[in-house]
Amino acid sequence: MTHTPDEEYAADLREILEFRGVPTEAATQIVREVQSHVAESGEDPVAAFGTPGEYADSFAPKSRMARFWMLILSSVILAFGGTYVLITGVFALQAPGHDLWGLPPWIRIAVGAAGIASFIALVLLAGARSKRRSLTWHI
Repeated sequence: MTHTPDEEYAADLREILEFRGVPTEAATQIVREVQSHVAESGEDPVAAFGTPGEYADSFAPKSRMARFWMLILSSVILAFGGTYVLITGVFALQAPGHDLWGLPPWIRIAVGAAGIASFIALVLLAGARSKRRSLTWHI
C-alpha cells in the first residue's frame, strides 16, 4: 500500500508531535489543519509548512526534548546513585569493612535516602508539569 506524500507528511508530523509530548487531541487538530490546507490549496505540505520537524518546532520546540533527556539522566543518577550509597551505608552498619569515600555509615544512609527522595520529587514535579502543560492545550 503506497501512501501519498501528503499522507506521509501527516503521519510524520503526528509522530513527531506525539514524541515531543503534544497531547493526542492537539496533535490531531494540528494534523487536520495541515491536511485541510493542503486539500484546499493543492500546495505541497513541505512548501507550505516546512518539514514535519520544522513545523512541529512551532508547537513543541526541541528544547523540550533536551529537558526530557536531562530528566531521564538525572533520574537515573539520583535513583541508582542514591540506592547504591544507601545500600553501602546499610552494609557498613552490618560489617564495618565496607568503606565508601571514608564516610560513616549513617551519613551514607542519609545521603542515599536524600538521593532517592530527590528522585521521587523530580518525577512528581515532572508529572505535575506535564499534566499542567497538557491542560493548557484544552483552553
